Amino acid sequence: MSPPRSLHAIVQLRSLGTAPSYGKQLRELVADGFLTRTDFGEVPPRVEYTLTPQGKSFVPILLAMKQWGEKELGL
Repeated sequence: MSPPRSLHAIVQLRSLGTAPSYGKQLRELVADGFLTRTDFGEVPPRVEYTLTPQGKSFVPILLAMKQWGEKELGL
């Protein structure tokens, strides 16, 4: 299992989008039950997001979609 990642680390890994848009997407994934959010109440702020069992169950679907895109669309 991979370690949880903070919002800051996720934003650093991506070249597209902005921190506010990632924050909104992460809040939606938490509300939908795909992620859990842990706020450590520290300054500077530190939060971690981890996959829930529901989120983990969705990984094979995402991988299948990725494989389809690579095969059919040459992505």
